[in-house]
Amino acid sequence: MTEASGAVLLTALNFILYFLFGAALTASKKRNMSLTGTVFAGLFFYYLMFTLCCMPVMFRWRPLHVLTCIWGAVAGIICLIGILRGYKAMGKCFLNAFSHFRKNVSAFIFIAIITAVFIGVVVYSYQFTLDASYYVGSVTTALQTDTINMYDPFTGDWLDHYEMRYFFSTFTMNDAVLCSLLHIHPLLWCKITISCTAMILTVMVLYMTGNKIFSGDMKKISVFILFAVIADFFMITIYTTSAFLMTRNYEGKCLLGNVVLPGIFYIYICLLENVKDLRLWRLLFLVALGAPVLSSSANMLIPAMIGVTIVPLFILRRDLSVIPKSLVCMLPGLILTAVYIAYVKNIIVFYTYPR
Repeated sequence: MTEASGAVLLTALNFILYFLFGAALTASKKRNMSLTGTVFAGLFFYYLMFTLCCMPVMFRWRPLHVLTCIWGAVAGIICLIGILRGYKAMGKCFLNAFSHFRKNVSAFIFIAIITAVFIGVVVYSYQFTLDASYYVGSVTTALQTDTINMYDPFTGDWLDHYEMRYFFSTFTMNDAVLCSLLHIHPLLWCKITISCTAMILTVMVLYMTGNKIFSGDMKKISVFILFAVIADFFMITIYTTSAFLMTRNYEGKCLLGNVVLPGIFYIYICLLENVKDLRLWRLLFLVALGAPVLSSSANMLIPAMIGVTIVPLFILRRDLSVIPKSLVCMLPGLILTAVYIAYVKNIIVFYTYPR
């Protein structure tokens, strides 16, 4: 097996982690567990918990290997909790998923082929953007210096303070930790494993949305995914998220544009069916908490996206509780935006050394 093939197979590890984190958070004996829904919730819970582990280590200027040990232990405990809490529900979940697959084999094979082509084109394309150097360089620098965001990945110069754009968005540091744990080269992990993960998550959210819109009609869902992927192939401009999906898929912004924002739209569709479902509001709040970890752009985009859905949701469902619940979900992004403005105005500075 080549190193590239191994990097592709490691994509499965990401989804196992997301699923187990999702199970630890959402598993219940009273409700059926959704395979895609559990992975979706687990994605944000995973990165939220990583940031909660990462930030104290940065605040105390501790090395990367300390964070690696802490996260290895915390992730292991949460995965164990997920197994213990959800092992009964998991069995039913997998049986239901397999049964659904057997009833719609041709549709799922079609979706799998679309996804495989999608991944193949992206993974084997040559990416040379400036951000490509930054993200891979940031992970490499962290590993080589055993530090967290203390050196400029372009120049290697020491930074006397943390750049606030990357202080809360610890997505790249999670890459560094997993590269350290798995002993995989950052280039392979970022350009192959994370790229594959982003492609599959994108198709997964498209499937979830199509399943709601077309009431489970797999033929319509398959066509919906096909046209969405075609649009991504031929709509690569600076005004679309396709540019990130097709050329910068190892970045947090790719997940923000192609998983997070469409995911909020999916939650909005679900809320249209049952606006009083507190599980959906909790999921939306979890997305609002976990998304800024992927990219600091989420600080403004998530409140904007939720703000766009408030008015139609309120008008269509005539429920006043929509407004305060939506505002609560907007709060994490608004707070982080305020912190960033304070940083720009030189009011808040987090230094990389004791003062």
